[in-house]
Amino acid sequence: MASLYVHHTSLPLSPPHQLTVPESPRAPPPSSRLPAVPSSSHHVSALPRPAAAPSAFARHCKAPVRDHDAELLRALQSNGNGTLHGDAAPPQVLDSRSDRPGGDGRSKRSRFCARDCAKRIMELPVEERVKVLDLLPRDDAALTVSDYNDILSALARAGDHTTAVALFRAMPVAPDAQSFATAVQCLCRQGAPDEAKLALDEMVARGFRPSVATFSAVVGCLCKRGRVTKAMEVFDAMRALGCEPTIRTYNSLVGGLCYVGRLEEALDLLNKLKYSPMTPDIYTFTIVLDGFCKVERTEEATAIFHDAIGMGLSPTIFTYNALLNGHCKEGNPLKALALLMEMCGNAAACPPDKISFGIVLTALLRAGETSAAWQTYKRMERAGFDVDGRALDTLARGLCRRCATDVSALGDAKEVFAKVVASGHEPVSYTYCLMAQALARGGEVDAAVALLEDMVRKGYALRKRAYTDVVRALCDRGRARDALQVLVLVMIVRDFVPGRNAFEALLGELSRQGRWADAMAVYAAAVKRGVAVSWKHLGREALSPEEPVRLGVLVPQ
Repeated sequence: MASLYVHHTSLPLSPPHQLTVPESPRAPPPSSRLPAVPSSSHHVSALPRPAAAPSAFARHCKAPVRDHDAELLRALQSNGNGTLHGDAAPPQVLDSRSDRPGGDGRSKRSRFCARDCAKRIMELPVEERVKVLDLLPRDDAALTVSDYNDILSALARAGDHTTAVALFRAMPVAPDAQSFATAVQCLCRQGAPDEAKLALDEMVARGFRPSVATFSAVVGCLCKRGRVTKAMEVFDAMRALGCEPTIRTYNSLVGGLCYVGRLEEALDLLNKLKYSPMTPDIYTFTIVLDGFCKVERTEEATAIFHDAIGMGLSPTIFTYNALLNGHCKEGNPLKALALLMEMCGNAAACPPDKISFGIVLTALLRAGETSAAWQTYKRMERAGFDVDGRALDTLARGLCRRCATDVSALGDAKEVFAKVVASGHEPVSYTYCLMAQALARGGEVDAAVALLEDMVRKGYALRKRAYTDVVRALCDRGRARDALQVLVLVMIVRDFVPGRNAFEALLGELSRQGRWADAMAVYAAAVKRGVAVSWKHLGREALSPEEPVRLGVLVPQ
């Protein structure tokens, strides 16, 4: 693992005139091997303060912030992998003395220094800027590395990692271990694994000993980007320096192995941890379990789940949700439902959250398990969770279809449909049509007609089966006039051509009532629109002896 001991010059994080490489591989002195003391303990500078004149730093807090120079802008555009947007070359050194890398200091352009961060620091919450308030009266030349560490820490805690890294690169004083540690953490938070590793390399090359947290941050950042081989190198170098990894470090490695699909290696590492002094925690098991669930190997994931319980660990909601997702992805939503019910009924288990219910409900609806989905919905409602409008829409369609064989499901369908409308999620046209059909079949014909009229007002497309079922339901109740109005609504307002079944249902009812003239008018309207309607629904009383022949020519039977 010599890579951590080589001084990389492609991206030094501080001015090149301050780089000092140890002349021999001997161990650094004890004071440099220890982690840096927190800045609060050595905050006061030994240098005398200026007498009375306010510094440029203090004046800058009241003045508009100047534009950053070209090198700073390039640094802020870093991709996080050693390149810039649109530039294949590695990022250059930000030399605080010149516009150009390695300049001679004769440029008159302003350099990036501590006072460029003044406005950002003053915008931080009070508790974040208290430590650096006493730095404002000082002149830039009076700022020590401890003062810079305070500024870097304040920026890092406030989440302004980009500015912290830029300030670190332009520090006019030699950075210490704490400066490097803060810069490495900020680079990791930025998602720049290559730059973070280069900073770690330079830190070791200067004789500083990174802390466990610094090593772990780099390992985690590399693993999140799938750079497992590089992460292994950092991990080995960490142990070679006598820095013992924590379970968090191992969890990062396990997660990286799962991320790149090396599940067997991840499981092997988990098994080794089980029999080592470094006992795995529930997150280690969850990471491996989730990796197996994502590739539809739920049986092995379930074994890992029970193994964690056997070690006395309590699964978290993330553990359960990963397993629920695995069952659903593998096409076993009923197994997921059984696990969900176990979570609800077992006091020792972790209670499900909204995500748990959503995973199972969506899978049940996709599989057509309407009864189980309805059960899950009611349980979710009792738990106090709101159901997503899209899922409610799907559930409403499933319940409407069930009304075709079980009319008792109509009440449930109406309840869910009302919830969809109340949630602000506009039901799709298909849901409206299925609801109208369910209402017509369940005997609530007026509600079905009102729903069709609502669809027409909103410009929704009407399905033939929807308005045909409504027309039939009206005709079955002797309401031929209302059925005729529905057909007129479809033909005139929406400019649709009703189907043959709708015309024949109305013709049959008009004939039964003896309304021969109306029946003939409906028949003529069907023929005019090219609908092949049988005239057998018209009684003999409506036709003269010659008319059957004439109508038979127009519309063959």
